[in-house]
Amino acid sequence: MASFLKRLMGGHEPPPPELAEATKRLDELARTRPAINAPVHAMRDVLTALLAEPVGDASVSMTPETAQSKLAAGIPLLRGEPAPGDQSALRKRWFAVTKAFEGHQGRSDYQALAKAAKSGTLEPHLLLGEVLAGNLDVVGTAAASLGLDPSLMGTVLRLASLPMLAAVASRLEPLRSGNPWDRGFCPVCGSWPLLGEYRGLEQTRFLRCGLCAASWEFSRFRCPFCAERNHRQLAYIHADGEQDRWRAATCDSCHSYVKMVASLDSLSWPLLLVQDVATLHLDLAAADRGFMVR
Repeated sequence: MASFLKRLMGGHEPPPPELAEATKRLDELARTRPAINAPVHAMRDVLTALLAEPVGDASVSMTPETAQSKLAAGIPLLRGEPAPGDQSALRKRWFAVTKAFEGHQGRSDYQALAKAAKSGTLEPHLLLGEVLAGNLDVVGTAAASLGLDPSLMGTVLRLASLPMLAAVASRLEPLRSGNPWDRGFCPVCGSWPLLGEYRGLEQTRFLRCGLCAASWEFSRFRCPFCAERNHRQLAYIHADGEQDRWRAATCDSCHSYVKMVASLDSLSWPLLLVQDVATLHLDLAAADRGFMVR
């Protein structure tokens, strides 16, 4: 049947359902909000490249007892564990992401990142291992040694790692069941949230990790970054008429923010990236008011 479908479609495999849905949403954004066409088209190519590469090995060996002990102590599940995933698969996704961005932005930095990984000067798997260990400064150090922008390198590493780490987070989800987590950082990998979701009719708040796409419930009346609970310090930024769809939750105590989107259910990791692009105007509005993203 698979070979028949391939012949029927002119020798091309049908796109994965996740890519089809994400592309549909991106096409809608390009049509209704032409001002963000550049990042929309870039994200389409990045997602196409990422979903074209196999996830590879996403297995993690962890007992329920170990998971319970870590979560109770506020330690992310992957902290102190060997970096998961296949090194070769991560390298392929690294090259795919740099190529996709280079095609849109034409920056030599992306070529430099690809060349560094190809020559062995930079090893994405080792870099990811350090990030999962909590050594976040390693990205800045590695970027400085190559004369590159740390945020650019961090973005490439995050996107290249996301498909595999999302699979890891999914496999670890049963071990999280029944173990409460009230921290603002991810219970799986320790990263800060990329954005959050107000789900369903109850509008329950869930935070979503930008490195592994893990999801965890979090109070609507508390800052994820500094745990501020004083309602006078917590507010929202939104465009006119969008408050029920997209808004940024801000904290005057730590001057941080997290973007929030309305959703019926948990977003897939490709749709998570689509929503990040769709809410770029909130990033600009928050930055104009002096708020920063972690």
